[in-house]
Amino acid sequence: MLGRKVEVPVPAKRILFDGARMLYTTALLDKEDPLRGIVGLPNDLEQNDPDSLRQYRKKFPGIDRIQRTGQVYDGSFSAEEAIRLRPDVFVISAANFKAAQDSGVVDKLGRVGVPTVVVDYFENPLGNTVASVRLMGALTGRIAEADAFASYYQTAMDRVRSRLAAAHQPPTPTFLWRAPGYFECCSSFAKSNLAEIVTFAGGTNLADDVLKTKQGTVSPEAILSRDPEVIIATGADWAPGSPAKAGSFIPLGYDEKPDAAKAQLRSIVEKQAGFSQLKAVKDHRTYAAWHHFYDSPYNFLAVEWFAKWLHPDLFRDVDPDATIREPHKKFLPVPYQGTFWTELP
Repeated sequence: MLGRKVEVPVPAKRILFDGARMLYTTALLDKEDPLRGIVGLPNDLEQNDPDSLRQYRKKFPGIDRIQRTGQVYDGSFSAEEAIRLRPDVFVISAANFKAAQDSGVVDKLGRVGVPTVVVDYFENPLGNTVASVRLMGALTGRIAEADAFASYYQTAMDRVRSRLAAAHQPPTPTFLWRAPGYFECCSSFAKSNLAEIVTFAGGTNLADDVLKTKQGTVSPEAILSRDPEVIIATGADWAPGSPAKAGSFIPLGYDEKPDAAKAQLRSIVEKQAGFSQLKAVKDHRTYAAWHHFYDSPYNFLAVEWFAKWLHPDLFRDVDPDATIREPHKKFLPVPYQGTFWTELP
């Protein structure tokens, strides 16, 4: 992902992850045992996606026996403790690589023969998802499974791209509302991450012209003055103790109920001064999608859903409930359940 070259004995027998959300990839590569070879990971699922953790714990209780490490991004990761786990390789997100490099983690692991390999679903998801899945397939010895998913993923992306290209419709002005309730109003992405997906799916992302950084805060006044045609918020089931206080966010995930998600989206919109008068709200084009599409190989689902919401006439055949069920049947070891999207009526 970064143009680096490292040597890794494959398949790696002992893998250390800088994020537990790497399980989103190992799950689609190894339905029988997505925990195979993992010797350490942080507790970000416990904090940010306890719904998924509970689903995997039911079928793979060994997840609780994997050593929990600190986080690279906040400086709590210890290279010395990591070395005691005797990993063959350290797999890290591109978003955290510079922090690992600046703190000396990459060098310390390298000096004892542990190479650092970078994958990326966060900074450039459209360009790096397929390459990251293939890289993980090579590391784990699941090349055929990686190829199968990559083909499936590319077909879904090409279907959206070709349909938009043929239609020549103007892009839809869109506000991407990043995790309301977790962040103060109104956080968003610009020219990266889910903002890339808005653009690919046929939208003009409001924050691209407002933010100077890849993620940040757009003032409510800027949103009101631009009056977007579509609002897409993100939500999840954040754990108690996180910045997201109970009742302040849109609950989405494996254990969430459709009515609760819809009601909370409405509550958040109604509490934000002036938002009820936005075109996106009055025209019933306000939606919410699972937040963790922002950092996972399942981002192709966000592409399809965003395209449907931005250009409903072109994508009438896209059914969000059907599109998320299919990869669960084809690739994932846990059954589909819960609520991963909602909309205002």
